[in-house]
Amino acid sequence: MLNIRSRLNLLFFLPRLVVIGTLFILPGAYAQQPPPPSGAYDAAPYLGQIRNNYVYGDIWERPNLTKRDRSMITVAVNQALYATNELRLHMGRALDNGITQSELSEIIAHVLWYSGFPTGVNAARVASDVFAERNLPAIPPEASSRQAPQQPELEFPDAYPQTPYLRDLLNEVLYAETWKRSELSPRDRSMITVAVGTALYAGSEVRYHVGRALDNGVTQDEISEIITHVTFYSGFPTGVNASRIAAEVFQGRDLPLPAGRFPGAPYLEELIDGLIYDETWTREQLSSRDRSLATISVTLAGYQSDQLRVHLRRGLDNGVTPQEISELIAHVTLYSGFPTGVNASRMFAEILRERGIPLPD
Repeated sequence: MLNIRSRLNLLFFLPRLVVIGTLFILPGAYAQQPPPPSGAYDAAPYLGQIRNNYVYGDIWERPNLTKRDRSMITVAVNQALYATNELRLHMGRALDNGITQSELSEIIAHVLWYSGFPTGVNAARVASDVFAERNLPAIPPEASSRQAPQQPELEFPDAYPQTPYLRDLLNEVLYAETWKRSELSPRDRSMITVAVGTALYAGSEVRYHVGRALDNGVTQDEISEIITHVTFYSGFPTGVNASRIAAEVFQGRDLPLPAGRFPGAPYLEELIDGLIYDETWTREQLSSRDRSLATISVTLAGYQSDQLRVHLRRGLDNGVTPQEISELIAHVTLYSGFPTGVNASRMFAEILRERGIPLPD
């Protein structure tokens, strides 16, 4: 397998020879690569190159997780993100990678607790279509009936005293029933939950479930790899956030941490330095200023505070004026909601004060 630097060199030669070249350069990695959906990358060919070279040519071929594990967490994340087209693709791939119908059905039921009922309804519709296309039974034959246990031992008896019904759902349904069902192992459920928490930028859930995953037999390397894998489906800010939290959990358990900026998911450092900054940020199609505007917009809309802070500073360094950033915050807020805008405004004011720059009128 080629490392990031090697692939960067290759990409200078790939645009005109991508089909022929990949057959010779990465035969093992590309042999298992599924064909892209027809027309999916026609309007963004560079995205297709990233998909071929990094997502399938690298990440999906790394040995730290099995293909089944990768399919399982990819289905879970795409359900959580309501990414219907990707969900359809990866449900089929999951079946090809050894996940059964009943396991796929159970993934949907598990994930909806963490991403909301509408994501489960959407995923159930997609699964129905995928099953029909493959002439599989509409109802998974191995699925067991759902029945809440009587007088279960409560895992969190003192949780949410101000919202008793939420406490009851957490204890009597989620942990006493869903987490106990046999269709997925505790290890599977922990991997799914860490992946979904990562994708949703849900810091407190990531913190708790990284620890629970370790207790359920998921290794430190596997957790790091889950975070790295999910990053390509939910964005690098989500991976950076989860990596920081995972490192804190690992350190709290006296587990060894590698050197580097992202010890919770060390391969992120090579990806960020290589794919993002050395390659994507240097492409001539957009100026660094334009890329800063785009990145501030996305991290603002996602309430991704750590990355927003980095890119507000980077935007100023790349020539975006305080007045332009101020206007950008107001503009994006109308599309992402006032909580995201208020968060960005407070953060930007702190940065301007740190740099001795007057606040915009």
